[in-house]
Amino acid sequence: MSDRQITYLTDALIITCIVQASHADNVVKAAQNVGAQGATVTYARGTGVRERMGLMGVAIDEQKEMVRIIVSQEQSDRVFEAMYLAGELDKPGMGIMFMNKLDRIATYIPDEVLAEAAEPKAKAKPKAKAAPKKRKTATRRPVKKASK
Repeated sequence: MSDRQITYLTDALIITCIVQASHADNVVKAAQNVGAQGATVTYARGTGVRERMGLMGVAIDEQKEMVRIIVSQEQSDRVFEAMYLAGELDKPGMGIMFMNKLDRIATYIPDEVLAEAAEPKAKAKPKAKAAPKKRKTATRRPVKKASK
C-alpha cells in the first residue's frame, strides 16, 4: 500500500453562473471580494430564449461566459448573492445561475490547514452526554496502488 492519501471535503456547493459575454470578470471579482477562493470561467453559446426574444425585436447576444465556483456551505449564500448582483441577473436576458450540493471533493490540502480545521472541534466538547453531531468536513483515506 502507498503512503499517499486522498483528502475528501464535504459540506461544499458549486455555484454556476451563466452571463453575457464580458460579464464574467465582474462576477468573479464580486465572489472573491466576499471570500470565494477561485473560479473557473468557460465560454459557451446560448440558445432558446434568444430566438423567442429575437422575434419581438430584442437582440440577445448568444455568446455566454460560464463561471463555476466551489464554496463551503457557510459562505454559499453570501457568494451567490454577490455573483447575482454583479452579473446583473435581476435584468431581463442577462443570464441565469444555480447552486448544487457536492457529495465530496478531492484535492491537496496542507497538513497544517487540516490540523487547524480540527482544532475547534477538539476544544468544543459537549458538557452533557448528548450524542455528538455527525458532520464531517474532511476525511483522509489511503490511496490503493493501481495494479499493472
